Amino acid sequence: MAIDTFGSGVFLPLSLLYFVTVQHFPAAAAGTAVTVGSLASFAVVPLCGRLVQALGPKSCLLVSNALTALGYGLFFAADELPAVAAVTFLVTAADRLYGAAWPTLVARFAKPAELTEWFSAVTVLKTTSLGVGTLGATALMALAGGHGLQAALALNSASSLLAAVLLLGVAVPAAKRPGPSAARSNARAALADRPFLSLVASQTLLSAAWLIPTVAFPVYLVETLHQAAYWPTVVVAVRYATATTLQMRISRRLSGWTRSRVLGLSIGAAACAIALTATVSSAPRALQGPLAVLVAVVLALAELASKPTAAAAAVGLAPKGDEGPYMSLFQLTWTVSYAVGPAVIGVGLQNPPLLWAALALCVAASALAHRLRTPLRRPPVDAAAGQLPHGAEELREQAEVP
Repeated sequence: MAIDTFGSGVFLPLSLLYFVTVQHFPAAAAGTAVTVGSLASFAVVPLCGRLVQALGPKSCLLVSNALTALGYGLFFAADELPAVAAVTFLVTAADRLYGAAWPTLVARFAKPAELTEWFSAVTVLKTTSLGVGTLGATALMALAGGHGLQAALALNSASSLLAAVLLLGVAVPAAKRPGPSAARSNARAALADRPFLSLVASQTLLSAAWLIPTVAFPVYLVETLHQAAYWPTVVVAVRYATATTLQMRISRRLSGWTRSRVLGLSIGAAACAIALTATVSSAPRALQGPLAVLVAVVLALAELASKPTAAAAAVGLAPKGDEGPYMSLFQLTWTVSYAVGPAVIGVGLQNPPLLWAALALCVAASALAHRLRTPLRRPPVDAAAGQLPHGAEELREQAEVP
């Protein structure tokens, strides 16, 4: 996972720049083609859940790595806009399969009581690798320009293949499914599960706030507020540093809290960060950069509390040993914002106050979705003993979700 995410960090932030500077497409045309390909990949989400059921999470990760390597290799031959959309679709469809498979793989290893800790560790690993990869990509571009972008693309493709080779040696515990006569999970069942749908809706809306430090501030600080060009780098670096250094510490500190409370706290912190964002332009010029850094810190803390907790909650709600369809839908909580967010923020920055108000509405809607929930499904009570089945009490407590 570290190698795979490092490769993504090397190239993903520069993918649009590659099509503009190396393939010489107009920025608007290339951006449209990339967006079309990315959005089209959401059509395969239900299929990804079924593939995880049929092949298992490890095999799906291997397929995802192979498709990713192929897709990035085809970037070199994408010299027409339809080809750009097609290779983007291939890469992002592989990512949809990856998003459905890796939480299911984690669930094979982790005990129910350890899920949040496992997902916190995964978040640290992915954040660190992505940050290192992004810094490497920036260095390649600075040293070699277009040739550096081509090198980053080749490195990303190779990293996917290397990750697949390493994964071949991983022994995955068998899934503990219900009896063979039990009905299999599917996307329709997941969509009909109100607590799960509440979780997905809330986290998807909340994820709009995560784009402020990495997508909105680089343009806002330099182009709108005319701050020094180093401020976006400082904001992004502080954001990654906060997440990397504090993830496990915050996870342990919140371990005694219910998942519902942690997610509610994260929503509140995101709302405070957006309110602070709205004051940046009216602050004295010397304070605008530091205020943006403070916003990045608050959002990073909210994100590192929310993401692993939400992932653990989703696994807790999914049928044991049959998590694939649930996890394929749960990935919407981070993929939707990254697919449509840059375009929306690009338009919204023409009127920043309106953009901040729209993001605030997203967070408010996230809070509403968090509150609109039915009671958690309870394990059946043993009528003879009047008690929960062995181990069910622990599972019930650990699986508490919105």
